[in-house]
Amino acid sequence: MIQIRSESLSSTTTMMSAAVLQAFEEHEKLGTLKTVMPLAVFLAMAWSFYYAKKELFPTEGVLYVILVSVSFSATSISMHTLNKACVGLTGASSTLTTVQMAVAVIVTLALSGKEVWGADRKKLLRWCIVPIFYAGMLNSSLLGYKYLSLSLVTVFRNLSPMVTMTVEGFLMEPEHRPKVTRNVVLSLLMMAAGALLFTTGQGESTWFGLVIITFNTLLAIGDRCVQRRLLVSECKDLPLSACMTLNNGLGMLPTLMMAMALHEPATFSSHKDAWTDPATLLLIGLSGLMGMGIGFYGLMCQKAMTATSFQVLQNMSKVCVVGVGVVVFGDRMDSPTRLGGMALSLLGSAAYGLARAAEPKDNDAIKKADEGENEALLGGKFRPFRAAMQFVKNPFAAKA
Repeated sequence: MIQIRSESLSSTTTMMSAAVLQAFEEHEKLGTLKTVMPLAVFLAMAWSFYYAKKELFPTEGVLYVILVSVSFSATSISMHTLNKACVGLTGASSTLTTVQMAVAVIVTLALSGKEVWGADRKKLLRWCIVPIFYAGMLNSSLLGYKYLSLSLVTVFRNLSPMVTMTVEGFLMEPEHRPKVTRNVVLSLLMMAAGALLFTTGQGESTWFGLVIITFNTLLAIGDRCVQRRLLVSECKDLPLSACMTLNNGLGMLPTLMMAMALHEPATFSSHKDAWTDPATLLLIGLSGLMGMGIGFYGLMCQKAMTATSFQVLQNMSKVCVVGVGVVVFGDRMDSPTRLGGMALSLLGSAAYGLARAAEPKDNDAIKKADEGENEALLGGKFRPFRAAMQFVKNPFAAKA
């Protein structure tokens, strides 16, 4: 009798736990849709109006700067929110990355297929090293969302300049190494103090999160360095649409291998409801589109405003992302320590950006380094992003 009651109690507890988990997942799904869908509708309406009344948006005018700024913020917030929700719902970060890559390949080939197929084969072969770094960067990024809260991801990403400065200090030539100034050091110390305060009492997630973000930052540095070298040298005339297709097409191979290594296919049955749920599939599709959009709008913002203004915009987006983490995903901000840590982290990130933006730039060196990186990714054929072509022809024109 006692055993029967014990089994009954255990079964009841399991059912309650499953119900609570399902209710929380539905809350996340609904909250994500409520966050992202209005932003997606805004982007569609805003850029439709832009092309209908283009004369109202001169490229150096205030209205245009506002449009591209808000568009970048919308895609940035959406991308963080969608990745966190999709990884949580499916439990398969590498599989999700594969789906996003497939979306990018399909859209790119649909819009610039002739350009891709007509690209130089030898240069395409040289470019094949890049997808390895690219896939590793994307996979490690989404893996962080699987184990860390949205707020923790934001805090840890703010520490990435420490890794970047250390690596570049060893690898770069003396004249190209990042400058270590008093303001830079103070901002880094502020971010470190903020991370320490925010992660107090979260030992396991702290160390694991630091490993993921450090690895992700190293891969991002490698990806950027390899791409820059190829774009200005061996693959100088290779269309960026072809680069994008290779990055995502070939990048799916190591991503699928990682999915197998993490035994993600074994989890499909337990997440069958998510993979067959129209709302979840909509979120996954949106994540692929927003991932492409954030790259375009980021380019447009950097051509339409100063580096300092763009840094401020990025930090405003981070504040919104933290807010989404609290409201939608239940991130805890229930103590002065956490609040203070997050505030220090965000302020330190802003201070670091301002310190870097205040450094004198060698425009000739920048032009030479950036040569070959200013072509529109989809050849200017996708209507909402055609405006990018106006900037890539003269990326160092006076800022608005």
